[in-house]
Amino acid sequence: MKLTKDQIQLINESLISKDVIYEDVKLELIDHIASEIELEQESTFEEAFAKSFTKWELLLKQTKSVGWGIIGPKIIVDRYVAAASKIFKSSLFSTLFFSILMTTITIMYPQEQVYTILKSFLTSVYILTCTAILNIMFFVWKLKSKTVYGYFFLKSSRMLPFHFYMIYTFLNGHHRHYQRGSLFSNFLEWSITSFFFFISVYLIGLAAEHFRIIKKYKLI
Repeated sequence: MKLTKDQIQLINESLISKDVIYEDVKLELIDHIASEIELEQESTFEEAFAKSFTKWELLLKQTKSVGWGIIGPKIIVDRYVAAASKIFKSSLFSTLFFSILMTTITIMYPQEQVYTILKSFLTSVYILTCTAILNIMFFVWKLKSKTVYGYFFLKSSRMLPFHFYMIYTFLNGHHRHYQRGSLFSNFLEWSITSFFFFISVYLIGLAAEHFRIIKKYKLI
């Protein structure tokens, strides 16, 4: 059977009633459910509709992620957790690599000038990244179209004051890296700041995915 606009609208409204309010997830589900209903040649729309929603019942069930503090349909929670976990793991890996690199350089070249240049470079890029996040927040909010990625970006952007605090702390530290003899202290100094720096970098990537989805589905 070929679905009418009213029937597709009914699917849309049914998903919204189950708190599927993010366009990327909702449009994917509409496509899947509509295709399943159209394949039911020997059933009425109502029968095929009920059958399809029963199939998706588990993923539409309300659930909660204690670790990430989000409640909603399982399919949305799973996607949110997947995005959050990816950013956390990517930031952790990048921090490890970057901190080892910076520690090695400053141990090999312990001059104050080397440390100052590296510190200034990281601080400058961090400031630019946070400023970009601040601007992107406005455009994500202005477009109004909701995606899981946009929601995660806006929620995570609440940490922006903390990011600026990290920049201030790093920029105005009372200790000089080149004066420390401990390899662990050197590594720790770089890793704490760089971890949050990389989180901010990957948040911009998340926002880019939000805008890509909006463009893909022409939601502007």
